Amino acid sequence: MSSYPDCRCAVEGRPEAVRRWLPAAILLMVVNVGWGAETPSAAAAISLAREAAAAAEAKDPVAYLELMERAVALRPDFPRILVNTASAQLANGRKEDAIATLHRLAALGLSSPVEKSADFASLRGLPEFEAVVRKLAGNLQPRGAGQIAFSLPDVTGLIEGIAWREKTGAFFFGDVNGRAVWQRGANGVLKRFTPETDELLGVFGLLVDEERQALWATCSAVSAMRGFRPDQDGTAALAEIDLETGVLRQVVPLIRAPGDRDSHVLGDLTMSADGVIFLSDSGASKIWQFPPGGKGLELFAESSELMSPQGIVALPDGEHLIVADHANGLLVVNRRTRTASRMPVPADTTLIGLDGLAISPAGALLAIQNGLRPNRVLRIGLEAEAAGVAEVTVLESAHLTMAAPSLGCMGPNGAFHFVGNAGWTRFENTDGAPSAPRTVPIFRTQP
Repeated sequence: MSSYPDCRCAVEGRPEAVRRWLPAAILLMVVNVGWGAETPSAAAAISLAREAAAAAEAKDPVAYLELMERAVALRPDFPRILVNTASAQLANGRKEDAIATLHRLAALGLSSPVEKSADFASLRGLPEFEAVVRKLAGNLQPRGAGQIAFSLPDVTGLIEGIAWREKTGAFFFGDVNGRAVWQRGANGVLKRFTPETDELLGVFGLLVDEERQALWATCSAVSAMRGFRPDQDGTAALAEIDLETGVLRQVVPLIRAPGDRDSHVLGDLTMSADGVIFLSDSGASKIWQFPPGGKGLELFAESSELMSPQGIVALPDGEHLIVADHANGLLVVNRRTRTASRMPVPADTTLIGLDGLAISPAGALLAIQNGLRPNRVLRIGLEAEAAGVAEVTVLESAHLTMAAPSLGCMGPNGAFHFVGNAGWTRFENTDGAPSAPRTVPIFRTQP
């Protein structure tokens, strides 16, 4: 029987160095079993899956199955929960049910190498199993044009963030390892934008603000950045950079409350029509805000539904924020009540693994989905008043050069531009040393 080592198995293939981890508070929370009525379905499903792992280790297939089926009933969109449920069904002699569950995984558009797993050895050679294996493999076939708009040459850092300035045609890139912002001008020349003398933390998300002639950047201390010290863990800030010169205007630190031990990671940001900047904090599972003329970052929202908030956009209605939660799907935050809730999705759809998020001129969301098999770019249409997800369309999927996509932005001609391979795995256990020079592809796709 398969084991379920920790809750991160809900999303497959995520390198340990990648910033999109579940925060420590969630890892502690999911081991509890006495959930109340307000427990998010994701946390409850993860907790049940962990109990199921213990049952599997104890050679109790009946309990293993009962717990996994309760977990999958709560969250049928968790890929690994589906795989482990199929394993539990097979451990109880329910071959047809196991194959049906794997078909549910295939229907999500995802894949898993179940044919190589010892858990499913007894199914090998069965026509029904071979059929679902072909479906799963078929989901690894590339979709979309896979068009590379341009590439960044000789990169030694970790390119996470991207922003486009329509006025000049320049692109900006946040470098987590190099603790810098890079600019690619309309002439195609890439150069460092922030001066060497400006001491930033690792640079994640970027936002162009023409009204204030500013480039805003979320900055966080992570082990992948150069010069990282353990005592910096959890340090994060919002940086304001002069949009013309690259000179650092101000750093707005995230001030910890007494007793705060969260490893804050400000990963992305957005600006509402009234000029408020909202920032996602994946390390503390919170949303922060910085109002115009503000003196510091203010806590805006925290919720048990916020498990690993990543990309964030403010809807034009002025009333809602949309948050890509890597561990929980797509969330909507009501600005008036400051409450977060998971958005209902159509059947046979998973929004687990969402990271970068942008909004098209037509009002559709463009989302990067990574850590799954395969990585994908999605167009997500919303229902009226952000009541739910109306439809999900796969725009790009499974391109070899789209190995680790990160953040994206709207760019020239209304195309969505995104970083195809941020390079997180190059900075695992390297003490923040720069990588060997490489080329980083920047993709574009029409929404």
